Amino acid sequence: MQGSSGNFLGIVAMVFGVAMFALVDAILKLLVAHYPPLQVAGLRGLVALPVLLVWIHRRRAWRSLIRVRVPLQLMRGMLAVGMLVLLTLGYRDLPLANAYTLYFVAPLLMTLLAGPLLGERGTAVHWYALVGGLLGVLIALRPGERRSSTGRDCSSWARPSAMPVSPF
Repeated sequence: MQGSSGNFLGIVAMVFGVAMFALVDAILKLLVAHYPPLQVAGLRGLVALPVLLVWIHRRRAWRSLIRVRVPLQLMRGMLAVGMLVLLTLGYRDLPLANAYTLYFVAPLLMTLLAGPLLGERGTAVHWYALVGGLLGVLIALRPGERRSSTGRDCSSWARPSAMPVSPF
C-alpha cells in the first residue's frame, strides 16, 4: 500500500505488534519464575511450530522450504535460541521496565552491525539520533543515582543535550 493509508495501517500494525511483544515478554517473565530459561525457549518454539506449519500448508508453500539457505537458517536458529535464553535470564533478574530500557540499546547494536554484515552505512543523522537514544537509556536507568557537588542529579545535564536530536 502506498500513501497515507498505507502509513496508517503500518503504524497500527506496529502498535499492535509491539503491544503483543510486550505481552509475550510479560508472560515470559511469569514463566521464567517457574521454569529454566532453555525450557521456556524450547516451549516457545514448540508452540510456534504448529502455527507455522498450518500457515505454510494454507499457502501451499512447501516447495519454498526447499530453497532455504540451510546453513544460514541453522545459524539464525541457534542465535535465536541463545537470544531468547539470555533475554529470559534478563527478564528473570531485572524488573521488566529496566529490561525494556536496556532493550533500546538494540538500534545502536543493529547500526554497528549493519556495516560489516550488510554493507549498509548510517548517515550522520542516524548516529546523532542513536547517541541521543543511548543518552535516553542512561537517563532512564539512572545508574547509581549519583548526585553532583551541587546536589543535583548528575543525569540532569543529559536532558537538554538530547533535545537537538529528539526530532530525528
